[in-house]
Amino acid sequence: MDDSTYSMVIESAEKLFSDRGGKDFDPALWAAVEEAGFPLALLSEDRGGYGLSAREAFAPVRVAAAHGVALPLGETLLANWVLGAADLDPIEGPAALAWDGKAAVPFGRFLKTVVQLCETDAGLAVSVLHPRAEDWQPALNYAGEARDTLTLAAQAKPDAHIACAPVVLRAAMAMLRAVQIAGTTDAVAAMCINYCNEREQFGRPLSKHQAIQHQLAVLATQGCAAAVAADMAVAAFDRALEQSDPFVLSAAAAKVRAAEAATTVSSISHQVHGAIGFSEEYPLHRLTCRLWSWRDEDGSEAHWAKHLADWAVSLQSGGHLWPALTACDLREAT
Repeated sequence: MDDSTYSMVIESAEKLFSDRGGKDFDPALWAAVEEAGFPLALLSEDRGGYGLSAREAFAPVRVAAAHGVALPLGETLLANWVLGAADLDPIEGPAALAWDGKAAVPFGRFLKTVVQLCETDAGLAVSVLHPRAEDWQPALNYAGEARDTLTLAAQAKPDAHIACAPVVLRAAMAMLRAVQIAGTTDAVAAMCINYCNEREQFGRPLSKHQAIQHQLAVLATQGCAAAVAADMAVAAFDRALEQSDPFVLSAAAAKVRAAEAATTVSSISHQVHGAIGFSEEYPLHRLTCRLWSWRDEDGSEAHWAKHLADWAVSLQSGGHLWPALTACDLREAT
């Protein structure tokens, strides 16, 4: 594992996304993201990418989430990864994966390309689409970000097929949400600590009160749990196509744990901030609204918990145990 590359990616992302948070898509910021090469990070150099590991490639996604940046960076990263797996050329501009049928597409109206997926007898069909403005039915998630529905009059012709179970790509999107939740809980924890150190009550900072200290400790442990869960899923993503079961189960567990953390962290952060936490002018509101949205998107906590339960039941019915993550995998995740 090359920590120098990881550190360089983090540093670049911090410089790019610092103080660029908001709820609206920023074309100028997206142009800077493309110039930095982040959307192509997972592709090999012979396919026009940078050949980074999943840990390195998803690091900017986590940083962007921590700063409250509203861009489909993770979605475009995964869309290009799917195109690479299908032996198709990468695309320019913002993109996202979409399943055949009426489903919400992240940042739909702002996308240049949609990589549509459809289950067929020949495998998972991949269609590269360039929707027009009138092809979108607009909608918003709880955080006010576009989650539009793609409405096409006719079935798109497949451009390629990949030998990949649909659950792997659904798990990849769940992993993406877990990564974003992990980054956001870190930012919320830092915001709460700073506020409690500065705000005084009964003649001393809030952070000196035992009840507040207990809440901050719970908040920190929830954030750490979300981060470790997300890191383990990202570590398994590098072999998602070759060893799909370990990745899917890691991603499912990550989404469940991150969703639980999102609920607890949001609750505590608003409690320690009081009424100010619900003000739209205060950045906490923007971050917690995203936590509430991401915990339900791409499979809720209950959905992926059921997936894990079904897997456990299958073991009792004679199924095979998926290979455990090795100690090396765990070191890569932390």
